[in-house]
Amino acid sequence: MEVKIEEVQVEAVPNQFWGAVKIFTEKPHVINRRICGTVNLWIGVCEEDFNREELTKSLIEMIESNCCDTQNSDQNVKISDCSDIQISLIQKKLEDYCFKSLSLCDNFKSKDDHDVLEIKESDTGSESQHDNISSCQETKWSIPWEYLAKASSNSVAVIRKILPKQVDKFAAAAEVILLDGGRKRASYMTETKSAQPSITPKVNYSISLSATEICISYFKDKQEGEASVLWLKKNVLPKVVKWATEVSEDGHVEDRGSLRLIDVAEYNEVYQRLKVKYGKPLVKMWPEVTDPLKFVYEDISIAAYLILLWKQERQKKGLSSLQTFVDLGCGNGLLVYILSGEGHKGLGIDLKKRKIWDLFPSHVNLKIDAIEPSDKNLFPDYDWLIGNHSDELTPWIPVMAAKSGCNTRFFVIPCCAHDFSQKYRRRHAGRSQYSDYLEYVQEVGAVCGFEVKQDKLRIPSTKRICIVGEERNNEPEYSNISERIDSFIKERTNIIQQSPDGTNEKGNSVVGEGNSVSNSMWTENFKARESVQPVRNCTQLKRSIREDIISAIAGVLLEKKHLVEVDVGDDVSVTWDRGGSIALGDLARRLDRDLLAAMKKECGGLQTLLKNYRYIFNISNGEVSLQVPEPAWKKTASNFMKTKLCWFHENHGSGCPLPADVCMFAHGEEDMRCKGNS
Repeated sequence: MEVKIEEVQVEAVPNQFWGAVKIFTEKPHVINRRICGTVNLWIGVCEEDFNREELTKSLIEMIESNCCDTQNSDQNVKISDCSDIQISLIQKKLEDYCFKSLSLCDNFKSKDDHDVLEIKESDTGSESQHDNISSCQETKWSIPWEYLAKASSNSVAVIRKILPKQVDKFAAAAEVILLDGGRKRASYMTETKSAQPSITPKVNYSISLSATEICISYFKDKQEGEASVLWLKKNVLPKVVKWATEVSEDGHVEDRGSLRLIDVAEYNEVYQRLKVKYGKPLVKMWPEVTDPLKFVYEDISIAAYLILLWKQERQKKGLSSLQTFVDLGCGNGLLVYILSGEGHKGLGIDLKKRKIWDLFPSHVNLKIDAIEPSDKNLFPDYDWLIGNHSDELTPWIPVMAAKSGCNTRFFVIPCCAHDFSQKYRRRHAGRSQYSDYLEYVQEVGAVCGFEVKQDKLRIPSTKRICIVGEERNNEPEYSNISERIDSFIKERTNIIQQSPDGTNEKGNSVVGEGNSVSNSMWTENFKARESVQPVRNCTQLKRSIREDIISAIAGVLLEKKHLVEVDVGDDVSVTWDRGGSIALGDLARRLDRDLLAAMKKECGGLQTLLKNYRYIFNISNGEVSLQVPEPAWKKTASNFMKTKLCWFHENHGSGCPLPADVCMFAHGEEDMRCKGNS
């Protein structure tokens, strides 16, 4: 028996509904942060009507009675641990209701969807420990969403494994999905009665579409699962409704999934292992001023991705030795440290040494040097060049890889947009700077002779797209690549190099057999960043300029009167003029251009300065206003320090609303003291 949880009015056609269900089904980690990903174990299709209520009841009983992994005390469950017998029983039950295995349907066979990946253990023993992950033969299945749109009676059944992020806390879960085309209903069934912590809701549920609404319901059982029902209502239904209104009427959903070039299950396994091995020790010893929780686990994620990408490359090309690498602009060197610890010999180069470098073991090879695009910065002895948020080096890394030799590949994570000799200028007005730049970096890779691929990483960064240049063009074409690269660079930089006799000088050729190496720069206008970056956060502005800007902003805000009640303690309040508020953009237009230019030179904008003076100004939803002074006892203990003069006491027309003894700041030089009331 299904019980309706909630329904939401929506204008959506069936294709839009299935588009929303596709997003939810294929990207459950977007809503459920406990999930790492999913692996489809079997898919069946059906063109006939069937008794849905009877089938779902049978499936739930089978899952609850003998669901794989529920009795497994080891929570580090792999895909191969799932009971083949249990999967076969569920599959047979679906086949009894006319579901035919997708692998037997000629209409759905494709090289991409049903490619078999054979994973073999090394016989030589030279492979590192991460080559022993899920050493099994596994078929990749993709849900045929277009099948649901072909005919209203078509249905799809999926048996899959849901993988947890934290394998030490949660077990993987088997789930059966029934996509009923005729009834416009998607049902999700998994084991719900286990006492183990679960990564899925403790109820089986359905999402359905009617003529005017999308509804979510659950299969009522003895265990109500009230918390799960509330979670479905607050988290799942609103998202599905939102997606249904955003998907085009043809149901097309752009594939923006993450980790598409590697196996998600293996990635989760490698990431969790690296997290235990490197995560806590690195956070504990972190000597930098930056946030270790961001940088440590971000680099662990990137390392896990590269380890699997390189593992697949070895299997595909029959390589026996681990790949070597150079990390250009390695920063804190964490990625070099982790990859070196996993057996990949590498080198990290950066303009500036970091404190943490001294804490790494001796086998971690880090070097201080300026990296310029020239023949002296070629790396023919290394397999991969890496650029992790490498800024001005990003477009040059594919070039360096191509010029280093025909066996050098590249991996970059573009961040700040740079061209070969200046900041990158967007070429397509209808796109964001970031998406336009990603396309440009891919173009550079293609010019350099690479078959370029793009993927999305799972890292705590807004710039998490990686571009991979792994495959190269064949040898006959490779000899022409150098000239093509040089021509492309000259076109982008507008530099015409001429030899002493007045003829056009040809660019540097690819370094290889028979080629000499010079130290000439590939472009005259490239400028590497300084090893010591100037402080640009408005703190270096002249004091007189800062005071002029603050006074000008306050003057604009106090043009409007806004009286507020200010609590001064002992149940006493006073009336004080806070002034009005103004949008940040409008405020910038009201200020003197010379003052704005001075700020821009230091930090790039007004907002940075305002944030430096939070005790004077408040920024909320893009609106700027004056802060309301708060008594000291609201923020600190009775003993507090006064080291700054109160701006409101000195500059506000009505003064500070607080008495000197409760104000956080000193009312005049005579009020400056080390401890309150002393």
